[in-house]
Amino acid sequence: VSAQSTWGPEPSVVWAADVNFESSMLATACGDQNVRVWDVRSGQLKQVVQHMTPVKSVGFSHGDTHMFSITDNRYGQLPAINIINRNEDGTWSEDYTSFNPGATNTDVVTWAAWGPTNEQIFFCSVNGSVAVLDVETQKEVFSNTNVHKLEAKRIKFDQDYNFLITGSNDCTAKLLDCRDLSIVKTYNNDKPVNEADISSVMDHVILAGGEDAQSITNISHGQNKFEAKFFHKVFENELGGLGCHFGPVNSCALHPGGKGFTTGGEDGLVKIHHFDKDYYTMPGAKDEPL
Repeated sequence: VSAQSTWGPEPSVVWAADVNFESSMLATACGDQNVRVWDVRSGQLKQVVQHMTPVKSVGFSHGDTHMFSITDNRYGQLPAINIINRNEDGTWSEDYTSFNPGATNTDVVTWAAWGPTNEQIFFCSVNGSVAVLDVETQKEVFSNTNVHKLEAKRIKFDQDYNFLITGSNDCTAKLLDCRDLSIVKTYNNDKPVNEADISSVMDHVILAGGEDAQSITNISHGQNKFEAKFFHKVFENELGGLGCHFGPVNSCALHPGGKGFTTGGEDGLVKIHHFDKDYYTMPGAKDEPL
């Protein structure tokens, strides 16, 4: 698969990116302390929103009325979730509001996602916790500090926003109830989990990860496991896996219609995988997508 369009070049590392629902805007979170907003069709840079520290994540709200950015604890700043409003002329306000999740600069937020009605932002942190921010009051409404023993890397919702799944350096993924962040299921892996996702058509979850690049050289070739693994969502047992990269698998996403999944790896590759008919006969099967 060849690249159809390229946005940039960016002057620094890009930690994360998000496309709005209509696929008209792309936002990138950059290491040079900026969020850049691009026109998807033309590839033109539309706006740069400056921050005080490197930006680690970014996300459009439903309806594109707001955007959040996550900044870390460098240069003496507290880690923050920043809420950026969209102006009437379609530009993004430079005068954003910031929420600091902890009293110290160690409570670094690693990932965040908008809730179903834009009233809340769910986020996870390096201390393994998951919490919910009320956007209007700028207060943390509830949290679970015992989700993971090590850094929580990502969170992702199911299709109906009833559950979310986490991935962590403690080699587990957790299925949480969105109402109170209680742990519903635990999926044990033999390597750190960088991201996980929930199937919309099967009782399956997918886990992706592997040892980080600094640790790979200390492990024999036969022990390297750069796989995407499938687990039964209800019974928590491993169903199978696919060795799809030559380095840690940093991200994964299931097709919203259940037709396949994509993975992105440390080897610089994005791979698109299509399910065959046998997949829909596995334990946890519901309906084969049209």
